[in-house]
Amino acid sequence: MTYIGMRNALWGALCAAAMAGLSTSAAAQSVADKFPDRPIKIIVPFAPGGSTDIIARIIGQKMTEQWGQTVVVETRPGAATVIGTQAAAKSDPDGYTLLLTVSNHATNPSLNDKLPYDALADFEFISMVTRIPIIPYTSPKFEPTDLKGLIAHAKAKPNTVNFGSAGAGSMTHLVAEMLKLQAGIEMTHVVYRGGTPAMNDVLAGQIPMTFGTVVQALPQYEAGLMRALAVTAEQRYPAIPKVPTFKEQGVDLVASEWYVMLAPARTPRPVVDKLNAELRRIFAIPNLGDRIASIQLAGSTPDEAREFVKGETARWAPVIKKLGLKAE
Repeated sequence: MTYIGMRNALWGALCAAAMAGLSTSAAAQSVADKFPDRPIKIIVPFAPGGSTDIIARIIGQKMTEQWGQTVVVETRPGAATVIGTQAAAKSDPDGYTLLLTVSNHATNPSLNDKLPYDALADFEFISMVTRIPIIPYTSPKFEPTDLKGLIAHAKAKPNTVNFGSAGAGSMTHLVAEMLKLQAGIEMTHVVYRGGTPAMNDVLAGQIPMTFGTVVQALPQYEAGLMRALAVTAEQRYPAIPKVPTFKEQGVDLVASEWYVMLAPARTPRPVVDKLNAELRRIFAIPNLGDRIASIQLAGSTPDEAREFVKGETARWAPVIKKLGLKAE
């Protein structure tokens, strides 16, 4: 083949590839234009009735009102969100199956080296949904009244303070362990299967304190049944404005239990963008979060959501490794 012939063949191949790319892009946009034209399912990897389930139903209701298509919330609890997450990862990548999940999505890869999915590669990230700070809640009978007092108490009496959390490797547990590392104190973790049993034991006087989200014990705090020593927010949190941050008390620790909306990998980007725009519209509705006291719904771009979760995965991996934590 002559040089001119080779050049013409190459040019033809490049043009064909470009046309194929344009055709694929156009097809994806056409799908997004029609989306949704049938019911949508949001998988929640927890039992019914929890905050994740409630948030999913709020989102689903508003999507239904906007689009005229039924949005069904399907709870798939078990294995620290792995069962529901695996179901979402293996669903058709068409935008009609979504996953609303929490911080476990970033910590599970370090806790379980046999996950049946890749927490980053197997998902398209649609948007962050909310971030809820964490609080060390104590019995009113417990001597320390703030974080500085807790640290002083724990230093004076190493390993005598028992604390609960939502479970080994949960974000509430990891925040407690990070506090121990940064403050140079020793406390003993009492393992519970969920935040509610730990809270109940604090109320019953079985343990002096537990780490939980603002949501988990806000009514008990407001009723004076529990004391809040600090909050892991960057600034004071609106629902508990009298509670100082960790930073205000000398500990540079900002963390949260967070929620994110995902779709299976290879969901067309125009569909992802349409879902993202709808979530942003929903989150802008005034007083939307009133059904869940203290939760502030706030979105992000898909790329911001992916980078945030990627960063959280990297942030907590060495802590989990140092503690030697593994999924049960």
